[in-house]
Amino acid sequence: MRVEFEKSLLMSGNDYRLTPFLSLHHPTIEEILQINQGCFCERIYWQYVQFLLSDPYSNMVFLDDIGKNFMETSPFDVFMLQWEQPFPTNFVDDALQLFITEKHHFVKSQYADGSFCLAATDNTNCQITREIYEYLCEWVKAINKINDDDQIHPADESARQILIEDMRQELKKRQKRTDAKPTNRIGNLMSAVAFGGNGAITPFNLPKCKLYWIFEAFHVENKKANASHILDGLYHGTLSSKDVNQEELDWTK
Repeated sequence: MRVEFEKSLLMSGNDYRLTPFLSLHHPTIEEILQINQGCFCERIYWQYVQFLLSDPYSNMVFLDDIGKNFMETSPFDVFMLQWEQPFPTNFVDDALQLFITEKHHFVKSQYADGSFCLAATDNTNCQITREIYEYLCEWVKAINKINDDDQIHPADESARQILIEDMRQELKKRQKRTDAKPTNRIGNLMSAVAFGGNGAITPFNLPKCKLYWIFEAFHVENKKANASHILDGLYHGTLSSKDVNQEELDWTK
């Protein structure tokens, strides 16, 4: 199933009613800053995102250890498998409730046919099925402007095994590092759009901004600056019109 949210919905900042019991929530910067009372809030936020997306590629070592091929495993399957892993108290509920409007406590449940879902303890009709999860997953990706363009697609089994071992070694190196730097991706974007943008977003209204807005503000500002450089080059004769991709001049797309 192909799920895609329109840009106009993301720009509205509105939540999205998915079922009679569930709405997808678009968090604000302020809500992210409130995670763990602000201490390591961004680092924890990205842990929430990683858990909710349950990307098989990112979890290839975990899947290999339990005898599963990441190329044949869906994000929903990884999501269900991760429910068997130990997490800090309230981690799962907090991750879900950052992107779900209604407040529920979910537990892993199983249908008669053996398939899994999450069911709310206060209302068993409120469920996160495979289909609902796919909407949630794409919602989180869209808000954070996440794509998988940089992922490697192994051509054969030998290449897959090499990729897994490379990832395993990388994970071991990360575990040994004691000089881990703070996670500042959102913080850097906040600074960039507030002090280097067009003035629409300022330190005074940043907390109320929806998360997608700061990603998009930075993206638009870069495209606009690029278009200006191209036009300047055309005007001064340092660029030829035949060498210019006309789509780059339309910074509104």
